[in-house]
Amino acid sequence: MNHKTIVLSLAFLLLPLVPIAVANQPNWNVELRIRPGAVTYHGPCVVSTNFPIDVYLWNDKALTGKGVYAYDFYVYWQNTAGISLVNFANHIPWPAGKYFLVINETGTSGGFDFYHVAVTAVGNSTIDPSLEIGATGLFNASIVTLTFHIDEEPCYPINFHADFTITDWVLSTGCGELITNWEIDDGTYDLYQSQPDIHLFSTEKFFPDNITEKKICPTFDVEVHLSNITGAYGFGVYLAWDPDFLETDVQKITLCPAFAPPYEWMSLDVGDGYLCIEVWKPCEKPTVHSVDACVFSIEFHAISPQLGEIPSDVDTAIHIEYAFVVSKCPDIRYYDTFGDLLYWGDLPYLWRPLRADLNMDGIVDIEDLAALAVEYGNAHAWGALSTTGNTAVVDVYDFVYVAKRYGEDP
Repeated sequence: MNHKTIVLSLAFLLLPLVPIAVANQPNWNVELRIRPGAVTYHGPCVVSTNFPIDVYLWNDKALTGKGVYAYDFYVYWQNTAGISLVNFANHIPWPAGKYFLVINETGTSGGFDFYHVAVTAVGNSTIDPSLEIGATGLFNASIVTLTFHIDEEPCYPINFHADFTITDWVLSTGCGELITNWEIDDGTYDLYQSQPDIHLFSTEKFFPDNITEKKICPTFDVEVHLSNITGAYGFGVYLAWDPDFLETDVQKITLCPAFAPPYEWMSLDVGDGYLCIEVWKPCEKPTVHSVDACVFSIEFHAISPQLGEIPSDVDTAIHIEYAFVVSKCPDIRYYDTFGDLLYWGDLPYLWRPLRADLNMDGIVDIEDLAALAVEYGNAHAWGALSTTGNTAVVDVYDFVYVAKRYGEDP
């Protein structure tokens, strides 16, 4: 027996035992509404989220003085959208003892899951007046709350979609009339996955150009972050910088908790101006879901400008030349910076030492004046400290330049 046969049979069961009127259908609108009409989430990290939808019964019986006496309907949704029904609660609009719950069930049919409910009033019962809004007798309240659980998250660029569709419905009045003046307002569920990206982040409080340091030979950390990742279990990064200005070594690399051990595979190669790192978690271990997660950090050391020269600004950048992420949710997906893995650009580094700090120890003091005195009258790069006088040799104007800045530090 198919659903339509069952519903037609229930229609007669639900009608009160009075003659059925076949003419003069009342001028009366009734609606079954899904609310909210659109449930939307943006991944990642929404798995295990619960959300409710309500089926509302709306009518205005002031036009006829008649109310809904019985209802029977199905709510269908696609069972391929990564959601499942975990709870359903009826809010039957008739007073206790004045209704009969005929059907209250869930099931599966083809590629759809469904919820099915059928309720009829008994005797001369009408909808509970306490649920009516205002003097007109307007009734607009939930009759069923369905609570859904998000079971899985798709990988970018896959999205999940389901329609909450009210079908095979029957409504009747207390006079035995099937209601034909009706409207159905269905709903939708969507989970949109954000595009994964990789970016560089510095933990230093740089100023004023975002990444500006004023320490002598400073060290600073740079973190590599993955964002909008679902089911990540492996990554690789090729990081590059100018070795004339920055240096590091293999002992300055730290993997973040998001990719804590154990590892199925890890390789690390640090050279003159580059870092190659690749990490894979064992396949059976939990994967990484994250809106933003540090995967590893690296400590850099700024190389000093050459002693004996006038300290000059260092203007360089750290950049990702190539990166990839491997994820499973549940299928294996491979993202890289040539395809779906976004990369937001380089991380600039500016070092602005004090020009008068000739020995570059972090302060302009007597030692700088002493160093300058050793070169007094000689042809030297420090002769260009002051643009006044002979810029080819160290003279009194260069001493004045340093002396005016005595005591300065970053």
